Formats: sequence, C-alpha cells, structure tokens
Amino acid sequence: MLSGVRWFPGAGELITAARAEMPQKNDLCGAFVTLVALRANGIPVLDQDEAALAAGVRLSPVDTPSWPPGEKGREDYRISLPRAESAADAGASAAGIADAVRELSHGRLAAVPASGQWTPENLSVLLDGVGELAPAAVVANVDTAEFGAHDTPERALLDYVEGGLPPMWNSRWRTGHFVVLAGTLTGPGGTIVSIVDSYPSLGDHGVHFQLLGRLADALDTGRGLLLVVDAGDEQQAGELVRNSGLRPVPW
Repeated sequence: MLSGVRWFPGAGELITAARAEMPQKNDLCGAFVTLVALRANGIPVLDQDEAALAAGVRLSPVDTPSWPPGEKGREDYRISLPRAESAADAGASAAGIADAVRELSHGRLAAVPASGQWTPENLSVLLDGVGELAPAAVVANVDTAEFGAHDTPERALLDYVEGGLPPMWNSRWRTGHFVVLAGTLTGPGGTIVSIVDSYPSLGDHGVHFQLLGRLADALDTGRGLLLVVDAGDEQQAGELVRNSGLRPVPW
C-alpha cells in the first residue's frame, strides 16, 4: 500500500469490510457497496441479498459474464431477485442505494447524491471537503472503461504524483460499476485516488489507485457519487456538493 495517503475517515473499516465480503455476487455491486458502508459503521447487514432487496436491484436478463478477467461469477443468491427486462435496467440505481442506506440503518445514515458535469477541479473540491464532513462512505458509480489498469505498478503511480507523468495502461475491464473511495495522495505532479473495489484481483486485494482525472472521466458519463453520512449531516453534505459546482440530485 502506498504511503502518505490522506485516508478518508473510517477508510480502514471500509477496506476491512470489503475484503471480508469479496467477491461481489453477479449484478450486485450496488448491494456490495451498500453492505460495506453499513457494516463498516457498525450496522449489521445479513448479506448482499438483503442489501440488494432493499435497493431494488434487478439481475441481468441474460447470464453474460460481467466480472473482471481472471475472476469467476458468483451466483449463490440466498433469495430470488427479480430480473430486468433489459441489461440497461439491471443492477442498482443511485436512488435505490440511498433508500437501502436509510432503511437498513433505520434512519441513522443518509446518502446524498452528487451529479453534474464532472471535472478534475470540482471532483478535487468535493474530495477535499470529505475530511471535514467525516462521511460514513463515499460511493462512486463509474464507467471502468475510463480507468487505468488495476495492476498499474506503484512506481508508475508515484512517478505521476511526483512528476506528472501519467501511466499509459488502460483498464481491461469495461462496465458500469459501483466502488467506494477511500482517500487521496497528492504531490507536485497530481493526485491519485484510492478505490475500494468488489473483487480481490483488482489491485492489492481489491484496493487500487486511479488518477484523479481518470476518475472524473469515469464519473462524467452520466454517473455520480453518493456521500453516505450521518442523517444529521445531510444538509452539510448537500452544501458541500453545491459548493463543488455539482447538484445534490440522483443521476
């Protein structure tokens, strides 16, 4: 793990909870991040299926591989989840995850959305404010086609942070996906963001780093973030989103 990372509040608990639950079940990345955010904050969730049911997740209509190269699908569902009529309607929505967070935490937590035109600048402002907000989790809905390779060497990442030379390797896995953001590392060359993923083969047992600009590109495909916060901080989280030049509405 890279040294000098400015970890977000509770990042250690989030990483531990994610690694204990990996890999996600097929189509349940939204349920996975919901479970991780809640368990990391001491709120019991039975399994990914319970989170999926609360979030209104629908499975893909056809069982086609959607997992990263080198991983295997996981279909050990405890309950029978509904199937979507089209692949575009499968998975979880931002609103569905927000509903699940509130329901399963019995109103203790809320998920505040951030959407709009994503740039490295407004993403940086938002992430800089996360430390003061102390959220339970920062959930991102991304297009992994915009990511760098999940196994980018640490030396290449440090070369970017120290000197601005961006690694040229691209992600070999391309899909819409939910992840958790855990912290940032900034230097004279730029900023990289720690990503807590749902598969152990991605990075260091599910934790990898992405350039801030690549993360902004992965969000700027009609996607966004959810700031999972204590219910009493919901208004403050909305203000942070607006001050970042974004909108506190689902995408």
